[in-house]
Amino acid sequence: TNVYALDAASGQLKWKFKTGDVVHASPAVADGKLYIGSWDSYFYALDAATGKEVWRFKTGEDHEIYNQVGIQSSAAVANGMVYFGCRDSNLYALDAATGKERWRYNNEGSWVIGSPAVAGNTLYFATSDSSMFYAVDANTGKKIFSLNFKTWPLFSSPAIAGGHLYIGTHE
Repeated sequence: TNVYALDAASGQLKWKFKTGDVVHASPAVADGKLYIGSWDSYFYALDAATGKEVWRFKTGEDHEIYNQVGIQSSAAVANGMVYFGCRDSNLYALDAATGKERWRYNNEGSWVIGSPAVAGNTLYFATSDSSMFYAVDANTGKKIFSLNFKTWPLFSSPAIAGGHLYIGTHE
C-alpha cells in the first residue's frame, strides 16, 4: 500500500507515500512527478523529490462484486498527458500537470491491466478478457483501429520499436 523512494546508491529511504490499497503497477516518472495508481481506485501524481501529493484522480468502483476496481496498469507519460488503464474498464487520459480528465475510452466491462504505449500521436493498449487491442488518437481518444484476438486474453503491455508493434497473448 506504499510507494517508496530510495537512494539508488545506498538504498536509504528518502520518502514513503501511503495509498489506500495495494500498489500493483510500476511508477512512471516525468518532469519531476511520479505517477502511480493503486487498487484504492485513485491515480496519484507525487512530487518525485519529496513524495508529497500533487493531485489525485478518482476512477470507477464496483460495489456489487468488487471485481472491476483498482489500477493495475503502469502509466505512460507523453506530450503533457498521462495515460493508464483501469480495472473499471476504462483507459484514462489525464492532463499530467493538473490531473484533469481529458478523455477516457470505455471498454464495455473489459479490464485494461496492461500498460499503454505511445508513439507520436498514437496510443496503443490492450484489454484483458475481451481480447481486444486498440490504437487511438492520443489527443482525443478517437479509435484509429482495433484488432480482435478472439478468445486469447491480453495481459501483456505493448512495446514499439523500429516501426513495429509487439504484444504477447495467451495463445
